[in-house]
Amino acid sequence: MKFDNNLFKYVAFVLFVLTLGACASYYKKNESLMNAVYASDFTAANKLLADDDKWEKQRRNLLLFYLHKGTVLFMEGQHEASNMYFRKADYWVEDFNKNAGDFAVTILVNAKYSNYGGENFEQILIHYYTTLNYLMLNKTDEALVEGKRMLAKMQRITDAYKSENKYKRDAFAHNLLGMIYDIRGEYNDAFIAYRNALEIYKEDYTKNYDMRVPQQLKKDLISTAKKVGFVTEQIAYEKEFNLQAESNQDANAEILFFWNNGLGPVKEQNSFNILIVPGANGTVNLVNPELGISLSWPAKDNNERSDLLDMNFIRLALPKYVSRVPFYSHAVIRINNESYPLQMAQNVNGIAFKSLKDRMGKELAIGLGRVLAKQLAVHQLKKNKDQQGFAAAAILYSAISEQADTRNWQLLPHSIHYARIALKAGKQQVKFIAKASAENQQEKIYDIDLKPNQTKILFAQTLDFTGYE
Repeated sequence: MKFDNNLFKYVAFVLFVLTLGACASYYKKNESLMNAVYASDFTAANKLLADDDKWEKQRRNLLLFYLHKGTVLFMEGQHEASNMYFRKADYWVEDFNKNAGDFAVTILVNAKYSNYGGENFEQILIHYYTTLNYLMLNKTDEALVEGKRMLAKMQRITDAYKSENKYKRDAFAHNLLGMIYDIRGEYNDAFIAYRNALEIYKEDYTKNYDMRVPQQLKKDLISTAKKVGFVTEQIAYEKEFNLQAESNQDANAEILFFWNNGLGPVKEQNSFNILIVPGANGTVNLVNPELGISLSWPAKDNNERSDLLDMNFIRLALPKYVSRVPFYSHAVIRINNESYPLQMAQNVNGIAFKSLKDRMGKELAIGLGRVLAKQLAVHQLKKNKDQQGFAAAAILYSAISEQADTRNWQLLPHSIHYARIALKAGKQQVKFIAKASAENQQEKIYDIDLKPNQTKILFAQTLDFTGYE
């Protein structure tokens, strides 16, 4: 077959048509679901996620189906049904971590064609939702199990990393476990969990995610130290935080309020050219000055080195996060003319960006090896006049298969905030106020009837965002 201009034009046309759909990000393909959620139309969202059998046949994205279905049901307040899907998600993650086949697909073809196993922080946050579901169902035994499983999963991630700068410790996981112990009256265990959370907030979160230690955590540390008689620790923390143990003698109940603010980032494709220039000792250098990339790449022999240099450059596609900037900057709880600020406990957006940055070196190495192998094969076929038809097909395959994996859990919050407020038992009106400015506020009122010694769990979700960055 003669590889003439007409064939090249045909290849270019087919390539253009096929890549129109193939290059769309997972977020774009999921647009109908996201629009339903943005409008808080959970009936429509559930209809889009209704056919379990259909989704379970598409195993490549099955985890994302479970995560999105569980989150939509959580937002609706269907806590039992929500946990059913989050449990399925958790089982899928456990099975995925035992399967080596997906890594081979990533190496040889592309990560987007492998089964999605979730980012590390996504795997951890499954247990945030299951824990909250159980707490809202007053099932503290089950909530405690989920809190412990959250930490056990985090420990496996910690053991897998050697670098100190990786996402390998989660302060919020310890903080949440402390809250569960606190609710159960197990104050010694609560104190230990809070102390672990404090260490990680101070050492990791301040540096990596620009987060301060929540003021409520400081109060909870002092409170639990006092309750178990750790006088030395109580005095030390009072001095460190410039706080005194609170004495709410009139209060015999409390609310624990969680606020999911905004929505977490989405993944898009980041494509760029890597120049191939001569290197020393039989190597070539792969260079992108804009990204600060300059890698020495060994060639098998002089023929391969010559082919690489003839190619001049390769085009590589990697994922990048894009933030959805929350509309509301802060929120308060108002009860009996008193205001209580909701404090950030988890910066999901910051952790997502840091996690992807931490593994970008690995992504780059795998991507370069995969693209170079494909492009070398195409280049060698093009040189062989008897293989021109295969070369055309190889060009199509290489271009279509080389796209970034843009899948992610798109209904996670941008950040998680909380407040603990001691109150008298009895009927209370709790007002949640999310604020963007004095003119732009969202309010929600909760009429509750607190029982003596009860911790009532309340929740708010604001989905509004101002744009992408």
